Amino acid sequence: MTASALTSRGYAGEADLIRMQALVRDAWSQYGPHVECTVGDLDWRMYRRATVDPGENIRLWEAGGTLLGFAWFLLNGDLDLLVHPREHCATVVADMVQWGEARLHAIGGSEQPGRQLHAWALASNKPLSRALRATGLRPISTSYLHLFRTLDAPLDAPSLPAGYHVRAVTGLAEAAKRAAVHRASFGSERVTTEVYAHLMRSARHYRPELDVVVTAPDGDFAAMALGWLDPDNLVGELEPVGTAPAHRRQGLARAASQEALRRLQAAGARSVVIYALPDNAGSVELYVSLGLRELDRNVGFVRPAGS
Repeated sequence: MTASALTSRGYAGEADLIRMQALVRDAWSQYGPHVECTVGDLDWRMYRRATVDPGENIRLWEAGGTLLGFAWFLLNGDLDLLVHPREHCATVVADMVQWGEARLHAIGGSEQPGRQLHAWALASNKPLSRALRATGLRPISTSYLHLFRTLDAPLDAPSLPAGYHVRAVTGLAEAAKRAAVHRASFGSERVTTEVYAHLMRSARHYRPELDVVVTAPDGDFAAMALGWLDPDNLVGELEPVGTAPAHRRQGLARAASQEALRRLQAAGARSVVIYALPDNAGSVELYVSLGLRELDRNVGFVRPAGS
């Protein structure tokens, strides 16, 4: 591939999301589970908030009509990258970083004042890490754990306190309650009823039978775990998992996650990945208790001060 053959453009609609998810699936078929994201991640990122603005914040790199990679700029200053095949990292990553820094400048800084652009690469993805270093970025201590387990053995049914029950959502009629437990769990107002209903209607990999909730004795949703399935690579993911503050310390997030794993397994998943911050001891302990173990780390890269 010559430099002149390489082009890039902004995201232009759902057909591009389908192509991006196909690229992720192809990467999983070669490198799985050492891939930066899953197909479900792309759906979740696209539909979890009303302010994604994909035409401005997603860019695709192509050669001869073939998608080689994409960059996704997040308003907190993160830049998520996926290049496949990885041999193209040396050609496209510098342009991706330049675009990401231009986006950060264009919006006048990130949602977190003073935060630099953070580009991310799995520790196992040496071509991407080398390409980021070549742009002048350097790795920092901040990282996300990629936790993994196989689903090749029977899974126990979850245990719950008296009065609590675990089940899947019934559909759009429960969008308001489902959005409410998300907001309570994360202390964020971004996932409104309208946002969650749009996700339920529009995300290609959303399945209501994998959207697990724990109901409290009063009927409210107390905890949740959302499962995503890549049906080609038979890999599942849980994103997000949470418990409303009034119901914490009762094992409800574990119960929701355990049931979501059982449902993913029943849907055909043979393995599952979950991402967690290493300094969030509670979530790491939860996932380890479910049999997941660290497989890889997504490492942040930033430009050193003064460079």
